[in-house]
Amino acid sequence: MAPKIKLTYFDIEGVAEPIRLAFAFAGVEFEDDRIKFPQWQELKPKTPHGTLPIMTIDDGPVITQSGAMLRYAASLDQAGSLYPADKMLEVEQAIGILSDLTRAWQPNLYIAMRPQNYGYPEDYSKTEEGQTKIKAMRVNFVENELPKWLGYLADMLEKNGGTFLCGGDKPTIADCMAVASIRNFTRGHVDHVDPECVAKSNPKIAAYVERFCALPEVKGRYTTGLGASQ
Repeated sequence: MAPKIKLTYFDIEGVAEPIRLAFAFAGVEFEDDRIKFPQWQELKPKTPHGTLPIMTIDDGPVITQSGAMLRYAASLDQAGSLYPADKMLEVEQAIGILSDLTRAWQPNLYIAMRPQNYGYPEDYSKTEEGQTKIKAMRVNFVENELPKWLGYLADMLEKNGGTFLCGGDKPTIADCMAVASIRNFTRGHVDHVDPECVAKSNPKIAAYVERFCALPEVKGRYTTGLGASQ
């Protein structure tokens, strides 16, 4: 009997999107519980660590940590292609690169949302100085740092045949994570980030995302950014 799965996250792609994609490729039905940001204040104290996503399986204990959920989703893939044992090291290497990319990008994103975490006043993003700083940081990252990370992924892609990051004829959870991470720079929802930055910087990676999003399990899922339905 298939497990009853409920995945709770905000009504955005974010860190839950690789998990959603993995469930789609595994052919696993789940409750995609998307909450609005105003609901978070009420829900937050009820979560184990004050973070999302959270997941329950058969109404059991609340599970945290998106990486654990992603690998769990892969374990339900009867074909075993989402996390193949013979490609485990390559999959984990790719996930490590993507995690490093996320960590490198986060200060550029969160300085506008949580400036106090970086030693700035809470209203920093509303000041002229803050707005100038945020723009400079994001433009610099997209122009000078993002190409490096895209290059790492392009090298891995080329080494493994050019279709998926870890080779083979089917995506792994590394591809689910990569596409979600790359698309984040192309959806036009972050100020001072050119939605065409990936296509301009690394056409091979842009084509990779487009191919992934044209797969039957994904096609039609997106309306903005790389891989969006035309």
